[in-house]
Order: sequence, then C-alpha cells, then structure tokens
Amino acid sequence: MELQVYLKKNKEPVIFKGDRIDVLDFESKGIKYKQIRYFRKGFSKSVYIEASSITKMKENK
Repeated sequence: MELQVYLKKNKEPVIFKGDRIDVLDFESKGIKYKQIRYFRKGFSKSVYIEASSITKMKENK
C-alpha cells in the first residue's frame, strides 16, 4: 500500500509505503494535524503533518 501526500510549495509528493496505513485527525494547541501511521513488517511509525499544508492525498494499493 502507498500513500502520496502533496504539500504546498512542493511539486513532488511525500510517499509513505507499508503493509497498512492509517490517517487520523489530531489537534494540539488549536492547530489541526493529520497523523499518518504506517506499518511495515510489524513495526509502525507516525508522522504529523499540519493539515493546512496538505493540498491532496492519493492512495495506491
């Protein structure tokens, strides 16, 4: 599974690859974030991206 996240001011997407990918909404101190959790070979990593900087998200299976 692959998730492409397009950000403002970047032409190329940020690509996350893994067996499973979860995208969650998260808010801290009034700022909204997208938490992207991706799982690979039994391990997981989380990345927080400010929601206002995301222009498009595209999922490929």
